[in-house]
Amino acid sequence: MSKKVFEFSVLMSVYYKEKPDFLRRSIESIINQTLIPNEIVLVKDGELTEGLNNVINDYEIKYPHIFTVVSLPKNGGLANALNEGMRVVRNPIVARMDSDDICFKNRFEIQINYLINNSLDIVGGQIVEFSKDIKDVVSIREVPLFHQEIVKFMKFRSPFSHPTIVFKKEAFDFLKGYDVNIFPEDYDFFVRAYLAGFMFGNVKENVLFFRLGENLSDAIKRRWGLNYAINEIKLYRKFLKLGFFNYFEYIKVLLFKIPLRVLPFKLYSYIYFKFSR
Repeated sequence: MSKKVFEFSVLMSVYYKEKPDFLRRSIESIINQTLIPNEIVLVKDGELTEGLNNVINDYEIKYPHIFTVVSLPKNGGLANALNEGMRVVRNPIVARMDSDDICFKNRFEIQINYLINNSLDIVGGQIVEFSKDIKDVVSIREVPLFHQEIVKFMKFRSPFSHPTIVFKKEAFDFLKGYDVNIFPEDYDFFVRAYLAGFMFGNVKENVLFFRLGENLSDAIKRRWGLNYAINEIKLYRKFLKLGFFNYFEYIKVLLFKIPLRVLPFKLYSYIYFKFSR
């Protein structure tokens, strides 16, 4: 399979809880693409472990003209880390990547071609969720392909799997990045992008192995509980204020989604894996 270098950037953030082996495998899946980025911006979101720093140092030495490392003095969360990383990105097209996920070998070639050929601003793709390793497939998350379908889908949930997106830097700059006071920050970003007139798409192919981890309960606890429900209400209020939701849509999504977040966890877990993927 031939490889070629293209002028685009990959943006990823890592913090101290990540495992060095996961980070190494994630980076390897980037540099072994059929379409290789000429820049990888890696944000250290606060102090890291010795093992993580060793992995990053290895790649900085091996690929000095590709890696740009941004070191933040303390952990400020994903939205802040991505905003800081985007300050140094030098290419007009940027791909997101998480520090424990694994790209399909032709991910960037498929998505960047689709973005350019269809004059789109944000392009995502389908993901394969796995547990211990990529052979332990838990589910495949499918998202709609075309702009109007994506916007309709977005009335109820985020229309992209965040780690899969490839986007134009001009769109990010116009929106002034992620809102660090809102969670989930990616859902908010996509809604503001739509309201600003940017165009969306998702490729039909699976482009990313998304790591849930060996303990599936821990993986979904981030989307459960009173704190998550409070953040979600705050997000939906913002959507109402922006005009993305009308009052009927606002009440509808509150009545359906908020009670799910405060169900007993075993029941929530069953519903999540049975109906939400």
